[in-house]
Amino acid sequence: MSDNYITITTVGEIVKPVEVMEKVILWMQSKEFVESELTDCIISSKRKGYKPGKNHVAAIGYDENILKWKVCGVETKAEREVFNACAFTAMTKMECPNCGRNRFEGITPLDFFTDNCTKEQLELYDNVFPEFDKWTNYENATLTCPHCVTISKIDDYKIDSSISFSNFGLTFWNWPDLTVDFLENMKHVIGREINRINGHI
Repeated sequence: MSDNYITITTVGEIVKPVEVMEKVILWMQSKEFVESELTDCIISSKRKGYKPGKNHVAAIGYDENILKWKVCGVETKAEREVFNACAFTAMTKMECPNCGRNRFEGITPLDFFTDNCTKEQLELYDNVFPEFDKWTNYENATLTCPHCVTISKIDDYKIDSSISFSNFGLTFWNWPDLTVDFLENMKHVIGREINRINGHI
């Protein structure tokens, strides 16, 4: 079975992410969306998560019996990360903050997924990952636009919502959906705009 996930991040970094995370988890526990104890319920050999609580159905709108899965918990991360970087491909739109053109303009899905890209096109893609790592490690992370040759910070690029530069992330493993009310209430608790990422592994 493949595992699905919904990751909620803040739009950009926040001050005191650990404290904000604790606040959000306490809110979720008070509403019984998640249990109070950390258990082995996420995809990680080093971390634990929070299993769905008695009232988790109120957060997803309908009962999908997610408790039947071993992986069904909520994972917390309150440190700098390029969330969902493993899903990054040359099909991810990445617009230069100076000229607005897509870094991967001209690369087709057929070319990318059948190894028909030129060496130069592959370098445009491959060169992004070391900068992701630099950004995560608080180092100077920049890219040179292939169109206007401007050097810009990587987190100034406009990237579609499948990728998020943040220091706050909640991943709901195998939860089928999250209601609009739940997300609005979470945004209120966080006090910041949020980004939703859907994916599977």
